[in-house]
Amino acid sequence: MMTFETDMEAGVIEFTVDGEVTRAEYDAATEAMDAVIARHGKLRGLAVVRDFAGMELAAWWKDISWGTSHLGKIARVAVVTDIAWIATATRTTSWMVPGEHRVFALEALEAARDWVRGG
Repeated sequence: MMTFETDMEAGVIEFTVDGEVTRAEYDAATEAMDAVIARHGKLRGLAVVRDFAGMELAAWWKDISWGTSHLGKIARVAVVTDIAWIATATRTTSWMVPGEHRVFALEALEAARDWVRGG
């Protein structure tokens, strides 16, 4: 399951992943991300990954197509997780995506929120 909250004033979307991500959840998230980008020009995102049981194939494909078509629209991304392979994958691949990226442990969630907002 993936949920999200949007702070339109700050241009920040905070996602929480706890299980499998469905296409419907991802579609709702992309609509919100597009709205933030339309208003602010760029997106600041925070992903809290508590548990990740994969993505529906259609959600995975949407993630790839949305991501590649919005490469220059990401300002900052904070990934907050205690799942080692997700932290490692984020650090390893962040150079491929424009914008700033940082990984935080779950215990540092408030620091991640501050950082993604520009603190």
